[in-house]
Amino acid sequence: MKSNRSLYTGWARRAGVTVTAVAAAAVLAASPASASPIAGSVGSASVGSASLAAAAPMASLAQAVSFDAQMVQLVNRARASVGAPAVTEAKGLTQLSVWWSSQMQNGSTGYNLQHNPNAWTMVTSYGASNRTSWGENVAWSSSTGTTAAQLFTAYMNSPDHKANILAPNYRFIGMGTVTGAHGLFNTTEFTNAVDAGQAVVPAPVVTAAVPRNGEFFRDASTNSVFRMAGGAPIAVHSWTPFGGVKPTKLVAHTTVARLPQYPADGTYLRTAGVGAVFKVVGGAPVYVSRWAAMGGVFPTTDVDPLAISYAGSSGNWSHLRAYPVDGTFVRTTSDGAVYRMSGGAPLWVSSWAAIGGVKPAIAIDAAAVSHGGMAGVWSHLKWHPADNAYLQSYGRPNVYRVISGKAIPVAGWASVGGVKPVTAVPQNVIALAGLGGRFNHLLPR
Repeated sequence: MKSNRSLYTGWARRAGVTVTAVAAAAVLAASPASASPIAGSVGSASVGSASLAAAAPMASLAQAVSFDAQMVQLVNRARASVGAPAVTEAKGLTQLSVWWSSQMQNGSTGYNLQHNPNAWTMVTSYGASNRTSWGENVAWSSSTGTTAAQLFTAYMNSPDHKANILAPNYRFIGMGTVTGAHGLFNTTEFTNAVDAGQAVVPAPVVTAAVPRNGEFFRDASTNSVFRMAGGAPIAVHSWTPFGGVKPTKLVAHTTVARLPQYPADGTYLRTAGVGAVFKVVGGAPVYVSRWAAMGGVFPTTDVDPLAISYAGSSGNWSHLRAYPVDGTFVRTTSDGAVYRMSGGAPLWVSSWAAIGGVKPAIAIDAAAVSHGGMAGVWSHLKWHPADNAYLQSYGRPNVYRVISGKAIPVAGWASVGGVKPVTAVPQNVIALAGLGGRFNHLLPR
């Protein structure tokens, strides 16, 4: 007998196997004693004298689509927890599930919870003609307010129903829940195979949420793949360096467009499959030759090596600069020397007073400075500033234009076509250019 506010799950079976533990009951706001087991037979089932035939089905009731979508998610979440492959919804199996739930709701079973006695053969007419294994779970609740989580818990509390849900041989699922005057009925069909075209391709879920650092995601509009690092999207050209395809979330283009263009300074990146480590400095990847140079090991995010190689390029590669942005202060960890970046090169700051006071500086490997201008991993710092970098002596009006490594005085902005962005540097880095040591990042005039 069904009791008030009770939820029942019916017995389960697979092809060729009868599950003998017939019933499991979960009671919602009622005592367990009021829940009675439901039994059935493998070959056939009947209500009164009317046989439940596998003939042309009667019309189905409206499916609780959202409820069923949640149920499928819960099933796959449980399967993932035990290493079982996800099941994919199949159109025909869902149609059959909805139909059988409708039969129970309409009174064909006397409003009792019962298995479809012909399901094993009927699935062949519902897109699973090639199935070699099958299972069915059924459940009923007196309350149409029962949630998917509550019904799923009832299934999982029954060993036989749980076995169907977690069976690794199943690959496809049909989920059919209907509600009405006689409560809520659910039927779940499982098979190991379905015919071509039966699998339901779910509409991709697009999120507006900002991805977390380390997450792979795909731009919903451009289909471009990125990995989040330091709050910015770093392009992924190939899955090969990562050892194969990784799960990605679909992110709204408007969200991607609002992300910072460059990773936060201080972010450590490592080239996937290669292991070279870089530190983001002024938006550019500056090589770290060894962790000891940085005072210890720090967390890194693996990125596509091409993102480093193509730093400073356009399009998807534009989320790393080729060189640190002008004006960035850096400090070499081994000797504490401070430099200010201009035109991709580090210009020495002999004292903070020479630049107007202490400024935030990013710690870098001294080897990145001494190898400036070299190729390969060292190529993100120059030895001399790029041509047409403009310098200004701190606290003075003197402006210089870098040409072939030399700081050439600018007579007036009109002589160079108008006002240009300048980087303020200590006067002595210009006056003593080429003198030796740290002054060698400019050549003497």
